[in-house]
Amino acid sequence: MRSNNAHFITPQMRVLSDDQIKSIYFAALEILERTGMKIDCQETLQFLADQGALVGPGNKVRIPAYLVERALKTVPPRVVLCNRDGERKLFLEDNNVYFGCNPDNPDYLDPYTGERRPFTSKDGKDMATVIDYSKNIEFVLNACFSADVPRDVADRVIIRQMMLYMRKPIGFSCTNADSLLDIIDMAAIVAGGYDELRMNPYIFHIQEPISPLSHDGNTMKEIKICAEKGIPLVYYPMPMAGATAPATLAGMLAQNLAEAFTGMVVHQLTKPGAPFITGGVASIMDMKTTRFSYGAPEMSLSVAGLTDILHYLKIPIWGTAATVDAKTVDQQCAAEIAISSLMSGLSGANLVHDTGLMDQATVTCPEVLLLADEIQGMVRRILGGIPVTDETLALDVVDEIGNGGSYISHEHTYKHFRDFWVPSLFDRSVLQKGQTMPSLTERLNTKARYVIENHEVPPLPSDKLKDLLELEKKWLG
Repeated sequence: MRSNNAHFITPQMRVLSDDQIKSIYFAALEILERTGMKIDCQETLQFLADQGALVGPGNKVRIPAYLVERALKTVPPRVVLCNRDGERKLFLEDNNVYFGCNPDNPDYLDPYTGERRPFTSKDGKDMATVIDYSKNIEFVLNACFSADVPRDVADRVIIRQMMLYMRKPIGFSCTNADSLLDIIDMAAIVAGGYDELRMNPYIFHIQEPISPLSHDGNTMKEIKICAEKGIPLVYYPMPMAGATAPATLAGMLAQNLAEAFTGMVVHQLTKPGAPFITGGVASIMDMKTTRFSYGAPEMSLSVAGLTDILHYLKIPIWGTAATVDAKTVDQQCAAEIAISSLMSGLSGANLVHDTGLMDQATVTCPEVLLLADEIQGMVRRILGGIPVTDETLALDVVDEIGNGGSYISHEHTYKHFRDFWVPSLFDRSVLQKGQTMPSLTERLNTKARYVIENHEVPPLPSDKLKDLLELEKKWLG
């Protein structure tokens, strides 16, 4: 009789050995100690100097390795994010993978007209509805674009739309530190108070350095606010090999890590143990167009390398996938989504963002989001692996059916066939003679419009909605 213990391996991939990881890690420490960082914030420079960093001319600071190692000891190895209802949903630890999207960007590909036009707050509502519907899209990252409202309040307006019309965890960038504080106030209303928000965070903030090796003053202020208030912070660079980083992937990863470590040091020295996540969107400059390439295989490879490094250091990981260079919903779009999603999934990045962005992350589109949701459902099934137990080996069932029999009506089939991945958009039917089928692009458009018009999101409780709209008067008035 076989053991009843399950033998189960989640499919995984590594692109760096432990020795390679150590080499890149030590190279990052060398960059911090020898070359240093430019930080345009006198308060932060003084803060780092008081901790033992060496501040020189031109706002340049060299950070000793022991400050990085001190910060690494206090960074929590896991961060948990909640949905709008306070349910703990995303466990950023180990190889847990969650895909998320940007609902807003400068432009919008309208599913009703096919027009590419500026993104509006109404589009934010529609995108939130599609995201709430999409099973494999588990969080959002707001870039805070909305062309129909003043630029200085667009960040809060679009986040309000997400809070009203979607239930999933919300990440965001924002205009400045005042906006950040307003958004924290909004989230506290939804979460049921500041203590509840801190213990069960419904939002997380993102900030970036400026490659190569620079950090602005507003960024430093927001890092400290997040640390002090216990709001999870994602701090990640976007180096471009051959332009803002070395043309070699190893050199780019070392620089990426050094830039990320700078934010981590400031964050953890401000409040040890505050929730921190890092990673990078590291890719190449396309030498023909001088554009940052999101669909390049080097980006998937580099993000997987960063994931290996951060798993080694036990820091929750910010990944990237399903952002495409394609301009329309076409074969290139599907291929770029599939390859990057599978690479990020197999590498075990935790928060995998940017799903559904097109044309070098300048366009958002409901159809592309639904296409990514379909493909990432396939990826999630692959990540489920192959459980091996007495039940799944099914020896008694094989013996019972015997030679030439059929499993289709057996109880074992009825029990397990629901484990099969079932497409909602991809077509497995048999095309009959003379029959035509709508293309995948047409099916995506039909589904996008159906979801926008028919999917219902439960409303916020009336007392929270009232408080949220009252707070809104502060920044709209």
